Amino acid sequence: MAVRQLGNVRADRNAPGASSIPPIWHESLWPLDWMALRLSPVYYGLGVPRGDGSAVVLVPGFLGSDAYLVELYGWLGRIGYRPFMSGIGLNAECPGRLATRLITTMERAQAATGRPVRIVGHSLGGMIGRRAATQRPELVSQLICLGSPLQAVHAHPAVVATAVGLHTTLSALSGGRYGCLAGRCKCGFTRDLAIALPPGIRHSAIFTRSDGVVDWHDAQEIDQQLNHEVGGTHIGLVFNPRAYRALGQLLVTPELAEQPAETPAVALAPRAA
Repeated sequence: MAVRQLGNVRADRNAPGASSIPPIWHESLWPLDWMALRLSPVYYGLGVPRGDGSAVVLVPGFLGSDAYLVELYGWLGRIGYRPFMSGIGLNAECPGRLATRLITTMERAQAATGRPVRIVGHSLGGMIGRRAATQRPELVSQLICLGSPLQAVHAHPAVVATAVGLHTTLSALSGGRYGCLAGRCKCGFTRDLAIALPPGIRHSAIFTRSDGVVDWHDAQEIDQQLNHEVGGTHIGLVFNPRAYRALGQLLVTPELAEQPAETPAVALAPRAA
């Protein structure tokens, strides 16, 4: 199955009747992605290029932990990579602090393999991986984001309300430790996301137009050649056999993730839902 690359996918954002984010109930269909994975030859490594033994660090999304990435972890090992869980704990506190924890894991993975690591981040995990990569670029060779809000901090209103409410509550109970999404954190996470990735770090985005959490327009790189559409749900991107096949191609084939001469910084100004 070829990885689908899009042309000007942003052109239809303002088309009559266009909806940026499908109803969030659509995410309840994620078990279908998991079932499709188990029935796919890709799950068993058939037809997927073999890895080179390099480290791949997996980063969970908001309110997630490393536990739900176990299928992807096992699959990466089967096809020839050395996977590492992020070690950040529950992704529910300051993303800047989580990026610091991730760097510790990256250092361990780099020491274990003797070469720079690849980062695969789901949703907010992709943004945390991006922050870590800009802080310690010498540790990273590649960043692949699955459904991450690369172009704007913009998600389904219900998700945003849950995130802000949770962080406001936790911040009040912890003396400010969880204040990032509540607007009181000074870690500079959102500001630093606008920094361009160093030219030596290959990067790509895997997204689905059926994403019920993140606006699929925003879950893309500016350079359209770096975007890969796979279908399915936002949650199911970590189980989606088409996403696995795309990952297999991107991890092993540099030309599929060829970078422009100068990578532009992303625009991350929040927009009203």
